[in-house]
Amino acid sequence: MERRLAAVLISDVVGYTKLMEEDTEGTVAAWSDGRDKVIKPSVASKNGRIVKFTGDGFLAEFSTVQEALECGIDLQNKLSDNPLEFRMAINLGDIIDDGEDIHGEGINIAARLEGIAEPGGICISGDVYNQVRNRITAEYEDLGPQDVKNVAEPVQAYAVRFKNTTSTSDKGAALPQTEKPSIAVLPFDNMSGDLEQEYFSDGITEDIITALSHLKWLNVIARNSSFTYKGQSPDIRTVSEELNVRYVLEGSVRKVGNRVRINAQLLEGATGNHIWAEKYDRELEDIFDLQDEITEAVLGAIEPSLLTAEIERAKSKPPDSLDAYDLFLQALPGIYAFEPNQNSKALELLHKAIEISPDYAKALSYAAWGYQIRSTRGWEGYSQNDRECASQFALKALATKIEDPQVLLVCGFVLTVTGADPELGISSCERAIRVSPNMSHWNGFVGFTFVYGNGDLLKAKECIEKAIRVSPRDPLSFGFYNGLGQIYLELGDLDKAREKCKNSLALHPSWDTSHITLIAILVELGDISEAKKIADKLLKLDGNTSVSGVEKTFNIPNQSLKNKMIEGLRKAGLPEK
Repeated sequence: MERRLAAVLISDVVGYTKLMEEDTEGTVAAWSDGRDKVIKPSVASKNGRIVKFTGDGFLAEFSTVQEALECGIDLQNKLSDNPLEFRMAINLGDIIDDGEDIHGEGINIAARLEGIAEPGGICISGDVYNQVRNRITAEYEDLGPQDVKNVAEPVQAYAVRFKNTTSTSDKGAALPQTEKPSIAVLPFDNMSGDLEQEYFSDGITEDIITALSHLKWLNVIARNSSFTYKGQSPDIRTVSEELNVRYVLEGSVRKVGNRVRINAQLLEGATGNHIWAEKYDRELEDIFDLQDEITEAVLGAIEPSLLTAEIERAKSKPPDSLDAYDLFLQALPGIYAFEPNQNSKALELLHKAIEISPDYAKALSYAAWGYQIRSTRGWEGYSQNDRECASQFALKALATKIEDPQVLLVCGFVLTVTGADPELGISSCERAIRVSPNMSHWNGFVGFTFVYGNGDLLKAKECIEKAIRVSPRDPLSFGFYNGLGQIYLELGDLDKAREKCKNSLALHPSWDTSHITLIAILVELGDISEAKKIADKLLKLDGNTSVSGVEKTFNIPNQSLKNKMIEGLRKAGLPEK
């Protein structure tokens, strides 16, 4: 016998005995069809193993809880066309495998949770929830502790609200709608049972509509159209078709005593697939401050989620149908990868987009950023012209006179970091934040512009901390923490500086700039031996790293910060050339 930790999924058909009495042949046929065409292939596709079928259900084992829940969601979506309804539950626990069957408390708990799952729904244990809540986009409803026979302590349970969420491999169908992405924000449901709280849920909805309307790359349906669905529970696909939108945001507000819980979820209109979901629990003190806080938090999460969905959509389009916008979207992952080959591919795509549309400000600004990254990193193939290309593309983008805050920020950052025109760079970033103060990780760009440009460290700190707060899962978080490390280095708070740089390296262990910053901090602390250890790691990442190379590529206006980093490398023993 083998004992191991495993994720188990258990399922059965709702009302199977009654269905068999009413229509034996039809029920057996529906069960056989679901078993052979859906259950077996879906479990296999998620690396699961069906342990046994139980007449009207089955037990399956998975090595990870993520694969188990992805499989459960996939199964419920595909079985929605089957006449039978299934309940499912997932638990993580110790099992004993006797070679023919599996046994143990983990399975007993799963069986109990399956009994409280809704028809067509999935129930998971608290252990499963803790591992999947940040990995699988869905709404998780707290069902509280559940008593389980022969188990001493109650088991925490959650219902998974997924509304046709699919795994990543099932996403990406191109949508036959306008090139520019569009979204409708449906009125948030007032779940408080108090009509006097209606104004609060309506206020949250209106604030989110207003905030989203500042994203120039996104068409936002006006309030009057969205609010025609107030008090209804429309099919998301119907809303998408009637309003001609690609995405729909919906949510609910529940007030209990002096606390408020807000649920929000972003859905793909054509399919109803989940893209993002989050729950916010807050104390209800100043209601207007709370509305602002929730709006900022939702926008900070939804903006990168929308952009990711748009990139996946563009990737799925046939090559011969790509327009400038699609080419721009396909280039974004390569720009954010901070890797030489990916960067080169991204620049090729951006050049193609600019050939199609020479005044496409977004493509021009990201081409500027791509060349700035390449010049700053000093990658193989780096040209002396890269810095000039970066500034020229930034100036061309600004010359279009577009007031898109994203364009203003990227161009402002590039012009400051390259030293081409720090004054114009900083003013462009300040203008962008005035136009759209709630932009999430773009506040980080403003922070870098201040710290690298005019040295306004307090403004820089405020902006980068806001970027981390409103977009905690941002793919650029490693850069933001490094930025804070540089700010604290300049402020002389060396312990905090070291802490922030270590946070950065925990998120991106191979990020050379964080190593360089940490070396400078350790040298300032007088810990030369530790600085030399970090220098050795840096040379293992890139054996061509040298003091003169960093001095040439890290050509920022803030000479104080630059000198600390260069001197740090020298004292840590990096080669001069």
